[in-house]
Amino acid sequence: TTKLLRDPNREMRQAAGDALTQGLEELERVVVFTYNNLVQDKRVGDRLRSHPYPEHSRHLANELDKSTVDLVIDVCRANYGLVARYYRVKREILGLPELTHIDRYAPLFPAKANVPWEQGRDIVLDAFGSFSPTLANRAREFFDQNWIDAESRKGKQGGAFCSYNTPDTHPVVFQTYQNHYDDVMTLAHELGHGAHASLSRAQSYLNFHGTLPLAELASTFGEMLVFEKIVAGGTPEDRLAPYGEKIETTFPTRFRPAIFFAVLQKAHEARREEGELSPERFGELWPESVQEMFGDSISLGEQHRGWWAMVGHFFFAPFYVYAYSFGELLALSLYEMAKQGGSEFEQKYIELLRLGGSRSPQELMATVGVNLDDRAFWEGGVAAIERLVEAFERQWAELGPRPAQV
Repeated sequence: TTKLLRDPNREMRQAAGDALTQGLEELERVVVFTYNNLVQDKRVGDRLRSHPYPEHSRHLANELDKSTVDLVIDVCRANYGLVARYYRVKREILGLPELTHIDRYAPLFPAKANVPWEQGRDIVLDAFGSFSPTLANRAREFFDQNWIDAESRKGKQGGAFCSYNTPDTHPVVFQTYQNHYDDVMTLAHELGHGAHASLSRAQSYLNFHGTLPLAELASTFGEMLVFEKIVAGGTPEDRLAPYGEKIETTFPTRFRPAIFFAVLQKAHEARREEGELSPERFGELWPESVQEMFGDSISLGEQHRGWWAMVGHFFFAPFYVYAYSFGELLALSLYEMAKQGGSEFEQKYIELLRLGGSRSPQELMATVGVNLDDRAFWEGGVAAIERLVEAFERQWAELGPRPAQV
């Protein structure tokens, strides 16, 4: 059903929203009862383990101070205006008088399947090599040694992931490549992980993996290398779709997790102070946080009040979500540094990947001259997002009004 929320036909998206809402309403009693118990169980566990606040155990696992995490979340919330700017342009492109919760993922342009596997491979390796020969060589191994299963075949699921395995073996990448532009970006993402895993094999098994907030560092960095390669040429029309797709994958991983983090904080605090929470109470906590991000660019309808129940991270991994905002914004900020640092920064970056999880996040980032408590560093990542939005606005302005897409 959620896939149909990306359908180009608005009537189909509305039908999908109706079906989704109906299904969640049928499960509401069970879901709310279960979630109340899960939150209460965490409260008891936190009390027995002397955790002073709900997210404290997650900070310990991630080896991060509360002040550092709060800083990143605050930077994200302070820049929600970028989200509203983008969706105002999207509303104009779609030709709709108003965007609602069923229009958030509506496609802007028809999908194009025109990037064969060999071309996608060359794009990624060329982009990686333009920054670092070492990075390109590590990624090339996956093709030369057949460490990628990318074939689209009957019975194979979509999606993608990189399995690091162990330091004494080698990582592998699984993907279903179907010749779309976003498949190239997925390949870049997973080969970023792959290069990181390959380089960090220099560590022991216990120091092989970094903590969760650094997990997406190399993958997001790799995506940016490829994205800038793709949009370097072509007409405004050629560049508009890639910019739109990039922005729409950026917001869910940088800004939306900050919303989820705020909802989790409110839900856990309310459960501890007010006792068992009703469906109506959850329906208050959820939309006020989501609407804060969209401002006046999207009107979240009444249906949306119950959609909090779809967020699996609320249930199985409390407070896990902020790692996405942290890690992805970290990668963008680091990428901004890389553009100014030349070959010296490239060497530091490769060494950072080789270190794996042998040091804390603060210590690892210090090797490339980064202080995680420096707000200006995080704002550098936001500046990169703002440039994406500005470029998108500029491409659309050059093209001028078009017929509505839906």
